[in-house]
Amino acid sequence: MRPRKLGQCSPLLESVGSDGATYDHVVRSTPIEPLAAPLTDGVVTVRLRRDTDLASISVARDDPETERWLDHEPPDSVPRSASEIMSIWRSGQAAPLVIADAGTDDPVGLINLQFRNDEDATVAYQVFPERRGLGIAARALELVTGWAFRDLGLRYVMLEIDEANTASMRVAEKCRFAQRVTDPEPSSRGSKPPQVTFVRTAS
Repeated sequence: MRPRKLGQCSPLLESVGSDGATYDHVVRSTPIEPLAAPLTDGVVTVRLRRDTDLASISVARDDPETERWLDHEPPDSVPRSASEIMSIWRSGQAAPLVIADAGTDDPVGLINLQFRNDEDATVAYQVFPERRGLGIAARALELVTGWAFRDLGLRYVMLEIDEANTASMRVAEKCRFAQRVTDPEPSSRGSKPPQVTFVRTAS
């Protein structure tokens, strides 16, 4: 997911990306409390990040397959302490979470909601290389989307995916996200494939 301006309907929080550029993130008008209890379906668990997760997150940052689909490194992929993560939650900017194995509690990926306003958010996820192809992304996306609608009162959750990223396109479709728009943004994306926006609406 690319840092981008998403409108002026909510306050903006400014941050600096790994390339030194400045990006604006829309934040909620009211912050949310960090997840009180893990979300789980018995196979994967989505939970708050811990300091013990930092080593796995740091290794995953250098994954070429992940870098292939990003224009800029998202702030949630940076190894941060648990206290820093709590600050991000309470700022209203985002809800960074870890995807963990439900049996071992070992981290196997990341998933993050970034808020457009009090009712809409985009979601981004990353499954660590050694655990890909096992359906983990779809399971985590279902858990987080259900929580966002049920407990946060969101109306829409969106995914922004490069058209060539067929694996993520399949995850979106499996989780009942509907394709809405293709945005080539030729001036900023260069030779990269167009980006497709998928939307799921609260039922």
